[in-house]
Parts: sequence; C-alpha cells; structure tokens
Amino acid sequence: MKEKKNIIISALVHRFGGWGVLALAIACGALAGYWGGNWHVLALQDEIERKELLIEQLYERSETFDYQQHIATVELGIERAASKSLQQELLMAQDENFALRRELTFYQKIMAPELEASGVVIDSLELQKNIAANHFHFRLAIVQMERLRNLTKGSLNIRLHGRKEGKSASFDLLALANIEAKDRQFSMRYFTVQAGDFVLPDDFLPERIDVEVNINGSKQPLTRSFFWSQLLQERAKQGVE
Repeated sequence: MKEKKNIIISALVHRFGGWGVLALAIACGALAGYWGGNWHVLALQDEIERKELLIEQLYERSETFDYQQHIATVELGIERAASKSLQQELLMAQDENFALRRELTFYQKIMAPELEASGVVIDSLELQKNIAANHFHFRLAIVQMERLRNLTKGSLNIRLHGRKEGKSASFDLLALANIEAKDRQFSMRYFTVQAGDFVLPDDFLPERIDVEVNINGSKQPLTRSFFWSQLLQERAKQGVE
C-alpha cells in the first residue's frame, strides 16, 4: 500500500513537478476545508432554527398559561363571590328558619303545650318495612328549636298500641327493639336520633305509636302520637319520589 502511494506521488511529481503537486495538495486541502466549514455552518444554522422554533413554542405556551391563569383567577373570583353570596343567603335562610321555629314554638305553647318543652320538640318518626315478615325499622328525631342551644338531657319512652285477638293491647317498642334502659337516656345539642329494629308480636295488629320524651328540669313531658298506617304511607311516598 505504501509502495503504491509512493508510485502515485512520484508520477505526479514527474508529470506536474514539485510545485504543481504542492499546489494541488493546497487546493485539495482548501476545498476540503471549505466544504467542512460550510457543512459546519449549515449545521449551526439548522441548530439555530430549531432553537428559534423551540423558543417560539415556549413563548406560545407561556402565553397560553398566562391566559389560563387569568381565566382561573377570574373564575376563582366569581366562585368566591358566589360562595359569599350563598353564605349570606344561607344565614338569611337560617334566621328565617329560626324565626319560624320560634313562632311555631310560641303557637305550640298556646295550642298544644305537650308538644314542646324547654325548646325541644319531637320532630319526626319514620317507619320502614324490612325484608323479613313483620320486621320493621324505626327512626325517631328530637330537635332543639332555639337558636342558642344548650346541652339538653332526658329520656324517652315509645309504646306501640293496637289489637291482639280482638282486644286492645300495647307493647314497649324499645323493649321489642332490644334497647336497654341506659340507651333510652340522651344528651343532645341541636338534635338526637333514636333508631332500631323490631318484630311485631304474633297476631298483633298495630294502630298507633305514642312517643313520650322527658326533659331533665322540665315538669311537662313531650308527647306525640303517630298512626301506623300514615307512617307506612309516608314511607311509601318517599320511596316513589
């Protein structure tokens, strides 16, 4: 390989002379340098174009993020304003509710004093059929109607009235629900709920449920009666709705 190279160089020197070979070598080197430099410039220009495109994309993304942030800020302001408005409406509704409750309490004291004691009322009694035959679930709610509610303690009794073998009969519903005496006591602020499950005695036809609530410190117990058929009808309507 080396000998072949020497032969080629000798032939060139012989034909063009030493200066000709040197000039040819310089020309080749200059041409190679030109093409190499030109390729490097093209590569740099391509890299610059890519960088400029990336910068443009970043600017666009930045503008998009700024717009989204502005929109989010506006929406947050609207939500805060709406929330504040809703809170004010809720406070107004609560005040109206308290006023109505006070008015209701006033009339109850006049028309039916047994329905209210120390600002406490028997709010509702719900009755629901369970899957098993003659098996039911009940839920009793007792509510304080005053706006400033103190801790209230008391106890409750629930009796189930109806007919058995053609005669009047009554049962302790809490006993049927296996609720012990200690669990019939309550201590509440705002409201309390007593719930349980019970099975009707054999051959018993229920007619009415009487609820009695004794508030500590009050001589007048709360009493309210609920008719069995109406309780089931109300539950059926709720199920349809």
